Order: sequence, then C-alpha cells, then structure tokens
Amino acid sequence: MNKELQEKYLKNIENNVNVGKINTGFEFIILIVALSAIIGTIWLFSDSIINICIDNMSNETQIKLEKMIGFKVKNTYISEDKNIEKLNYIKDKIISMDSKLQGKSNLPIQIIKNNELNAAITPNGRIFITSKLADTIKDEEMLTFILAHELGHYANRDHLKMFGKEIAKYVLTTMLSGGNNTMETTLIGISDFHNLKYSRKQEKKADKYASQVVYKLYGSTKGGINFFNLLKNKENLPLFMEYLSTHPSTESRIREIKKFKRD
Repeated sequence: MNKELQEKYLKNIENNVNVGKINTGFEFIILIVALSAIIGTIWLFSDSIINICIDNMSNETQIKLEKMIGFKVKNTYISEDKNIEKLNYIKDKIISMDSKLQGKSNLPIQIIKNNELNAAITPNGRIFITSKLADTIKDEEMLTFILAHELGHYANRDHLKMFGKEIAKYVLTTMLSGGNNTMETTLIGISDFHNLKYSRKQEKKADKYASQVVYKLYGSTKGGINFFNLLKNKENLPLFMEYLSTHPSTESRIREIKKFKRD
C-alpha cells in the first residue's frame, strides 16, 4: 500500500462512526470496573434496605414467609425429654410479655442430641436446644435468659433478616457467575443448626432483650451473667478470637449485662 492510499485509509477510519476510537481491551476493563462498582454499591446498601423492609413488614407477611422457609437439622431429635415441660413453661411466660412474639409461629421447642452448650432459633420459628444444655443447666433464671435471647432474635426478626441477606448474596453471586449458582446451594449455609449466625449487633440486641426479660421476672440479671460465666469457664480461646467471630466475646457480653440496670 503506497503512502497516499495509506493516508486515505486512515482518514476513512477516523471518520467512521462505527469504528471505536478506544482500545477494546481498555473498554472491557472499564466495563468490568463499572459493573463491580455497581454490584459493590448494591451489596453495601442491601443490608440496610433488607432491614428496613423486614422491620416494616406486616405480621401476615411474616407468617407467610416463615411457612415458605424450610430448615434441615442433621442431629437426631429427642422426641420425649424430661426437660421439655419446664422449657415450654418458661417460653410461654416470655411470650406473654411481648406482643411481637404473639399470634405468629407457635415457636416449638425441640431438643437435639448434641454435646455442645447451645441453642438457636431457626428462620421458620423453631427453637432448638441441645441435649447437653438441657441436661446441664437447671437454673430457671439461666434457662429464661437463654430462651429469651433466642426469642429476642425472633422479636427483632433477625431470622428473616439473615434469610434476606442470603437471598441478596444469591442474586449478586448469580450476576457475577452468569447464573451458575442455584438458590438451594446458596442457602445451604443457613440450612444447618451449626451455621445459624447473627451479626454482633444482633447478638448484643438479643442479649439486652433477654436481660430485660430476666430483670422483669426475677428482679436481677444474674441469669445471663451466670450463663456466660459458665461458658467462660469452658472456653479456651484467647480474647483476640472475638475479632474472628460474629459473636462478641463472652467477657464483653458479661460486662454489657452488668451495665444493664444503669441503661
């Protein structure tokens, strides 16, 4: 190609609106950065949006959602347990104190075979108590604090907020992966008793709720303090592990409960 033809060819390209003037590789990078920024912004604000929507949800909608949510527990249920009657008695007392707990789920208590001191409330309103906890703790104030803590999560709709966050995660990961993930695989993280995790803020709020219940019923907050002292004596984790967990440290939770009466 001679110089004259070459100059004419380049001039035609410059004047052609169908020919991009930016390197295609650079355009692709800009597209990826922009898409990442959009998805990051959505994720940043999704938690607040979900919380606002769920806090303002009607009781009827809450009931419908809970009926739709399934939950699997790998542990073996104990169908008949001598501790169930007492636990249900305490649960009913707590429910009678708060309208947020009334007229929704029956909040059934089920004991499962498990060698941990643990309890949880699931996204569909079932309360699980481990056999270790039920057999170890007999003090009524301690049991009241434990049940009130789990019912506090329910009253604050933390179970639905957790579920909503998993759905948001599913939507965003589907966008990023091109639709390779399924809702079932995405929600598997909250489909097991051991994976029920709330934020530190939610845990502190549930502790405060439980402290209020125990104080109203017994005139003190020693039920929560005694429970966490029991846990502290069984823990072998250094304090810095608090920052690697969604739960506040046991020591900090005891301090917050002791300050409760001064709030």
